[in-house]
Amino acid sequence: MLTAEQITAAVTADGVLDGFTLTVRVSGRRRSLGVTVEPGGDTLTLAVPASAELDAVVSALHKMRARIAGGVNRAREHAPDHPVPALVDGAGFVWLGKSLRLRTLDGRTPAQRADGERLHVGRDLLARDGAKPLIRWYCEQGTVWARQAAPELWARATPPGTPLPELRVADIGRKRWGKYEPARHRVTLAWQTLQLPPSLVRYVLGHELAHATRPAGAAHGPQFWRMTERIIPLARAEERRLAREGCTVWMGDVRPH
Repeated sequence: MLTAEQITAAVTADGVLDGFTLTVRVSGRRRSLGVTVEPGGDTLTLAVPASAELDAVVSALHKMRARIAGGVNRAREHAPDHPVPALVDGAGFVWLGKSLRLRTLDGRTPAQRADGERLHVGRDLLARDGAKPLIRWYCEQGTVWARQAAPELWARATPPGTPLPELRVADIGRKRWGKYEPARHRVTLAWQTLQLPPSLVRYVLGHELAHATRPAGAAHGPQFWRMTERIIPLARAEERRLAREGCTVWMGDVRPH
């Protein structure tokens, strides 16, 4: 079986991806080579089937150069500009596209929305746990939102009585807005997603529900997109909008005060 080091060395020696920082992952579950352009456009992640041969990997990358170049241009056009707030009174946050202002209280009061436009949380809790109380709030409230929104979307794609996936919002890192886990029949949205406008959050949810219907073909092939657009009309346009607007949401970093 090929190692990530062998693949990196072969791709570097060939020069097909000169100028990029490469991360290589070898997977026994993949059937084809995948290339992900990371935010900013300077780093590429290669997902390589364990059964692949070095020459075939390099050859496939040559054939994919035009597509990779397009992805790089889009990534550089939408370079990340994520805010890094201080956890002080008046700091701005966003819930489903609407602005919230932080108000700190005495003690360890859990994060909670108040007066529609404020997010209350205890100062001692913030001092101890940083952004975690706010992230927990996004996860809890986001899970409620997702479970209310999903049945209507699911009904657009499946016959009546088809079991809805388990739904939750959680901290799943910074590289994806959501994921579907077939083994658990579970859709998880990233907590950061709940900052986006409702239509984009619905798009992300619909995208993952489309995966949960398990359409035939490639993971993001024609049949998948037909299913996604059945759930979310104009899904391709929403995907492009997500690339633009998603680069400015808060990712959980905070600055000292």
